[in-house]
Amino acid sequence: MERGQLREELTRRLQALLGEELFDLWDLDLASQSGRTVVRIALDRPTGVTIADCAYWNKKIGRYLEAENVVPGSYVLEVGSPGIERTLSKPEHFARFVGRSVVIKLHDLHEGRRTFRGELRQAGEDSILLEDPEAGVVSLRYAWIKHSHVVADPWEGLRAKERRPKG
Repeated sequence: MERGQLREELTRRLQALLGEELFDLWDLDLASQSGRTVVRIALDRPTGVTIADCAYWNKKIGRYLEAENVVPGSYVLEVGSPGIERTLSKPEHFARFVGRSVVIKLHDLHEGRRTFRGELRQAGEDSILLEDPEAGVVSLRYAWIKHSHVVADPWEGLRAKERRPKG
């Protein structure tokens, strides 16, 4: 099975498996290392992901992959959280982080630039609106995006706490 087909098959199966316990498959990456396939899985849920969750899912997914013989040959399984500066790759990822600071890298130049950084203002079906301090508000189609991630804001929690009503 070719890598693209394997990725699609794993994505389909793991979304169903994780969904049974209200977890989301945030990202799935396949790589080669020392002649073995490395299966990297980032999972998420609204309340966050703990180390215990990662250990649980590593064991459960490992058993599932062995029983179903989905990955040919020997492989390494890595299960983790997408992290604070998580990659955004699907429209629903972008929608979840509207209002946050993000970095967007494009395949090709757009308005003379390949990299944009700013506040994600809107996430639609086909594109996003980003307010970049240098470029202003720009519309970027998902198809143009090579890589994107959330920018960690160390003060975000403090600002949110200050906005809460006292009492």
